[in-house]
Amino acid sequence: MGIFSRVRDIIQSNINAMLDKAEDPEKLIRLMITEMEDTLVEIKVAAANAMAEQKRVSRELEAVQGKTADWQAKAELALSKGREDLAREALVEKRLFADRAVQLQGEIDYYSDVVVQYKADIEQLDQK
Repeated sequence: MGIFSRVRDIIQSNINAMLDKAEDPEKLIRLMITEMEDTLVEIKVAAANAMAEQKRVSRELEAVQGKTADWQAKAELALSKGREDLAREALVEKRLFADRAVQLQGEIDYYSDVVVQYKADIEQLDQK
């Protein structure tokens, strides 16, 4: 059994030596640089997508906040006209939009964190 393990070790060492000779350090470095450049492009695209999504959510948040204010105004108008039933319904709608605004703000915060992380990754890859 010992002879087979020694033969196997010799063959493995010869194969490893041949592989070491076949590796060209210059080609490996060029390959690594190309991979890093590809990764950098992918991260920049992902960062741009995250920023676009953040901007879209911000616009949606502004619209929702406007609708919240509109429903508040409708509730006040209904109260001034003595229509408590309509005021309650308006306040229910206002509450729905206010809840949606909180949800959208959470999304904006998430995208802000993602963009910051992508920018840090881009800076790190640029330095390398």
